[in-house]
Amino acid sequence: MGGYYISVNIKTGDAAAVRGLVTTLFTGEGFRLIGEEAASVVTEDEDTLPDGDAWYGVLVSGASGKGWVSVYVADWQDSGFLAKRLSQAADAPVLELWVADDIHWGYNYYENGEVQDRFADDPSQVAESTEEAALYRGNAAALAPILQVPPGQFEAALQGARQNAGQFAGGAVDALAEAVGLPFEHAFTGYDYFFEDDPEDYSQDLEDWSAFRHLAFQPPTGRETLSE
Repeated sequence: MGGYYISVNIKTGDAAAVRGLVTTLFTGEGFRLIGEEAASVVTEDEDTLPDGDAWYGVLVSGASGKGWVSVYVADWQDSGFLAKRLSQAADAPVLELWVADDIHWGYNYYENGEVQDRFADDPSQVAESTEEAALYRGNAAALAPILQVPPGQFEAALQGARQNAGQFAGGAVDALAEAVGLPFEHAFTGYDYFFEDDPEDYSQDLEDWSAFRHLAFQPPTGRETLSE
């Protein structure tokens, strides 16, 4: 079985502002920030994490690529809620990227709290009807000007993904990431993997690794996730 990854990518060059928005969002939902921001070395020394397991973690990257900041949440089911709220608070485009079992992948694109575009390499994997599947075709012509990327390269990435649906998704995700100027290493990973992988790999592969920050929150009583 392959990996499951999800990331919320905000089109901005201000990582500190994104961290502030994430903190405000969580505290506004009753979560309490535990301690101060921990540097990315938290993945090398788990003793720096809060005691016990009754806490919720969020990783926020530095700004990289053509102006992207990536956010990773401990519970993937909160990703859509976070993307929606951040697109409102940041007043910036947000691309939620997901990969399932290293094979199927797609995105949800948000503006002002609303999904404006969706894509899945194989819509039948996420849609329950032909009508719903049509919503996951992706609209490169509409998104390319907003993200300030070449429409032809964007469309070619989506086309290639459709043609290779069901195969290893790395190449297709890489093509889309390159088209929009998002580092592939930001897109093809998820929260848990930063704690399981060798941190030296990240320090070599991610130019903004030293700017990654981990935020830990104490959930309010009777609640474990953001979207409950």
